[in-house]
Amino acid sequence: MAASPRASGAVTTPDDGATPATEFKVCNQSVVGLDCVIPYSLLDYTWTPYHQTVCGFVHPVVATATMITNSLVCAVLLRPSMRSPTNILLVAVAVSNTITGLLPTPGFLVFYGFGLFHDWVPFNWCLPYQYTALYLPTVFHTASVWLTVALAALCCVQVRHDGFAKRLCTVPNTLRAIVVVYVLAFLLHLPRMLESRVYHVRVSSLIHPGRLQ
Repeated sequence: MAASPRASGAVTTPDDGATPATEFKVCNQSVVGLDCVIPYSLLDYTWTPYHQTVCGFVHPVVATATMITNSLVCAVLLRPSMRSPTNILLVAVAVSNTITGLLPTPGFLVFYGFGLFHDWVPFNWCLPYQYTALYLPTVFHTASVWLTVALAALCCVQVRHDGFAKRLCTVPNTLRAIVVVYVLAFLLHLPRMLESRVYHVRVSSLIHPGRLQ
C-alpha cells in the first residue's frame, strides 16, 4: 500500500530515509509522528461528493475535446504562411493547456471512473498519480499563465513600438522566451516534487477489511 510524506500531508518519515519501510508503523489520518506513515488515500479533507462525477466522467470528455480543438488550432497556426511570434505564443499556450488537461486523465479514469478511490492508493500508482494529477499539470498551467502574459506584452510592444518590436520580437526570440518560461515554471514547482517520499506499507483494505493491500 502506498504512503506519501508529511510534506504532502499524508505521512511523516525520518529525514535521512535510512529506516526501511517495513520498520514503520501505520498511523491513522489524525496522527503525525516521526516513526509512522499514513496510508495514501484520495478520500482526504478535500473530498466532495462531486469528485467522482467531475474527475471520472466530465474531465476526460473536456480534456479530449480540448485536445482535438487545440490540435486543429496548432495545425492552422503552424502553417508556413501563418508563423509569427504571436501565433507561436498562441500555439505554446494551446499545447500547455492541452497537456494540463491530459496528464491527469489516466489516473482520473482509473480511480474515479472505475470507483477505485474508495480504497487506499496502490504503491505502484502513488508517485505516478501524484506527478500526473498534482505536480506536472500545475507546472504546465503555470507556464500557460505566463505565456499568456508574454502574449499580452508582445501585443503591447507591437502596438506602441512597432519598429522596436520588429527587431526584438522575432520567431527565434519567441521560441527562446517559451523555453525560458517552461524552465522557470518547472523550477518553481521542483521543491514541491522533491518534498515527497513514498514507502511501501501493508494495511487492511478499506473495501475488504480482511485483505491486506
